[in-house]
Amino acid sequence: MSQPGQPHHAQWQPQPGGYPQQSGYGYPQPPQKKKVWPWVLGAVLLVLFLIVGGCVAFVGVVANEIDKESKREVTVSYEAGGTGTASITYAGKGLDLGQESEAALPWSKDIELDGLVKFVSLNVRAGSDGGEVTCKITANGKIIAQDQASGPFAVASCSGDAGITG
Repeated sequence: MSQPGQPHHAQWQPQPGGYPQQSGYGYPQPPQKKKVWPWVLGAVLLVLFLIVGGCVAFVGVVANEIDKESKREVTVSYEAGGTGTASITYAGKGLDLGQESEAALPWSKDIELDGLVKFVSLNVRAGSDGGEVTCKITANGKIIAQDQASGPFAVASCSGDAGITG
């Protein structure tokens, strides 16, 4: 406050925030608080963008691998061995079953498989006279399964996944 008889000048008054306040122009103002929410929003959007981009890239890679696997061909060799004749059942292309009754042993058949499912199966059943029967499945030169059985109506059974040899 000014003393009587002295000119009246504006006085700095300390405020609770520690900044002086004065009516009029040209005096320092308290610093503005920086807004944080735009930065938080930007960070959240960036994280979401990276997550979505990563998922899209992952799905693209998986789709490409599925497409490659579905077009990949595998050469499968079925072999039945033993004496005499046997009834033979095998999985063909597209999981179609093939069957040969009273096939003379030894017997063999090669097929080409493609697609996502490359399941292979071979069953060799001896006749009523018995004897020994064997089965063996190879895919691209690697043995998938083999089995043997003996006696009347004995069954040698082989099955597996020819897609794992790639």
